[in-house]
Amino acid sequence: MTTNIKYLDEFEDKHNYRSIRVPDTKTLEFEPLKPAPNNDAYCKVSMVKNSDLTMGLSLFVRTSDTDAQLTLPVYTFVLEHAGNGRRVAFDLGLKPKLEDFSPFIQTIIKDTPITWPRGTLPEIFADHGIDAKTIEAVILSHVHFDHIGDIGQFPTSTKLIVGPNTAKAALPGYPSYKDSAVLDSDLPFGSEREVEELNDKSPWVRCGAFPEAIDYFGDGSLYILNAYGHMVGHIAALVRTSTNPDSYMLLAGDSAHVRGLYSCCVGCAHPSFRAGLYPAAHGLSPAEQKRGGLLAIHYDLPAAYLNMARMGRMEEEDNVCVILAHDLEWKKIIDREQGGEDWEWVQVGDWMAKNRKAEVKRELVYKPDGVKDYDKI
Repeated sequence: MTTNIKYLDEFEDKHNYRSIRVPDTKTLEFEPLKPAPNNDAYCKVSMVKNSDLTMGLSLFVRTSDTDAQLTLPVYTFVLEHAGNGRRVAFDLGLKPKLEDFSPFIQTIIKDTPITWPRGTLPEIFADHGIDAKTIEAVILSHVHFDHIGDIGQFPTSTKLIVGPNTAKAALPGYPSYKDSAVLDSDLPFGSEREVEELNDKSPWVRCGAFPEAIDYFGDGSLYILNAYGHMVGHIAALVRTSTNPDSYMLLAGDSAHVRGLYSCCVGCAHPSFRAGLYPAAHGLSPAEQKRGGLLAIHYDLPAAYLNMARMGRMEEEDNVCVILAHDLEWKKIIDREQGGEDWEWVQVGDWMAKNRKAEVKRELVYKPDGVKDYDKI
């Protein structure tokens, strides 16, 4: 889907999305990250790339270039606690084939160029020495089609964790509701599987620039961050990736799709980029389509912009590195290291030792004064 800026003038900006911007990171409260309590209070991080999809640039960034396309990688992460070996997965990516989605999503994405996963995630995990039975929990950043995967492929001993109000926003699923964007089985509340929806009673604490976080392992090695904005229930994760010195990786989900919207890597605390807009008729769910006016790919754009600013403030810390769910810069780095695009599983927790943050800065696929560099992707 692409959107023409002049064409958008025909639609009422009823949500006042045209003029708002990402806040300056200097306006944010920040609490220093607590040091690791012991040498094993970190997680090993594996990044799995098993699919990609191509969409119009103007869906993500406001631009007059309606022909530009982005081919975005789709990542899943496996986190393993260094001390006790407990494992969780963050996001599940795409289902293996188009027919696995609800009819509504099939209609939405049937013409989207997609490289589909070569198999189920448990099969891919097994090929890299990880038994799906050892994944104690799956954390979904949100339930859009390119993140939700298929929890049913995992044993029922694997817990599912979703963000606040996910059920209210996404259910009922198909077939209970014929036009749903998700399946009933995607969020199996009341089944043999434990499904935890975070809520007001969850043990939230502050973490850096984020007011609400949950210390999953109890030692600061994995925080689940309330990162509402892109979607109701959107969450992210902050993972400690080393001790002595402490380093962290922020798994941002879809907090942003391109770094031009938030990144302070070019010294831009108040980015000039703004999210793309499109008519509500092109929404990714019936509920979105009913909102009318102009929409962004982020459900609550003011909240999403605030979330982007929080990400930017976190990355101002030398020992924090962000990976987006569809990170183009990281893909370019790994492609070069692996000798091409045909890679599936890499360790990324050693980012600070390898100076990845500086590499990301060199690989930025945009310039502060425009988006023309996206033409090269």
